[in-house]
Amino acid sequence: MGKIMTIGWYPPHKAKELVKVYSSKDKPAYPDYLKKVQHLTTVKEDGQWKTYAIYDFPDDKYSEAMKALIKRYTLYTTVEGYRFVAEFVMDAQDAMKMLF
Repeated sequence: MGKIMTIGWYPPHKAKELVKVYSSKDKPAYPDYLKKVQHLTTVKEDGQWKTYAIYDFPDDKYSEAMKALIKRYTLYTTVEGYRFVAEFVMDAQDAMKMLF
């Protein structure tokens, strides 16, 4: 099982606008194989909001999963000040197995 973590940042005065885009019916749907595991939010010291989301997908869908997330998250960049990164990640125990 592969994992992607997205990290997004946006200014607090854009929160309502971002929620409106997030709730939109016009955004691209996630493919059936891509499952959101967790979505977390915090406020940084500088007042910016920061979100983390983790997605699972089958090992044979690495490229497709990343493309689907980039397509979806690019929609959020229509909100001024929103930015994001998407990274492939792995469980720490799996990473240790690679080392030993």
